[in-house]
Amino acid sequence: MAIGIDTAAHCGAVSENGSTIAVLGGGLKNIYPKENAWLYNKILNENGCIITEYEEQEETKTSNFPKRNRIISGIADAVLVIEANHRSGTRITAKYAKAQEKNIYCIPVNLDQKNSSGMKDLLEEGAKLVTSPNQIILDVYGENTETKAKNKIKNNTKIDKKINISEEYKEIYNLLNEKKSLEEIAGKLGKNIKEVNSTLTMMEIEGYIEQVAGNNFKRII
Repeated sequence: MAIGIDTAAHCGAVSENGSTIAVLGGGLKNIYPKENAWLYNKILNENGCIITEYEEQEETKTSNFPKRNRIISGIADAVLVIEANHRSGTRITAKYAKAQEKNIYCIPVNLDQKNSSGMKDLLEEGAKLVTSPNQIILDVYGENTETKAKNKIKNNTKIDKKINISEEYKEIYNLLNEKKSLEEIAGKLGKNIKEVNSTLTMMEIEGYIEQVAGNNFKRII
């Protein structure tokens, strides 16, 4: 339900009399982003649904988004990537989709553009290039789309697999077998706080760690 591609996808589904599902990174009583409250109501009024794994009143946190993305890919039969930075929520969703053995598709883009730098990686990892919706429908379901779609949903009981930790994160990740503060981490690695804080921010966005009380950090996966 984010502003941008997500909003366009939800509106497109509704305009074609389809159903759409939004997955929140917080509780149902905390609509995020607030600017999309209209979309929240539109989805519900048009036979769509809003789902979340969080309690009603829980606030939306940055660290919730990567965890939420596993649900987005999990309920999908396939994932279509419109654009993706090298480090982005889209890349995280694609990682989960790959672990869940879902088909991943990309549209043709200029790979030199900033917002498409991650597309090259996805294509090299086996994502398929598509130019029309029918290509996806036929590839995922074949000719008898209705029967195959129902069977695919019924049989889709795969469990998320662990995501590999990239080399640049391993030093910090290995330290966080128990929670530690920013200062402790920087001290043990012999690095300046600004550099470590930047890496911790990226690790939190990508769903490896989370910040807890007292400016401490701990592993999520």
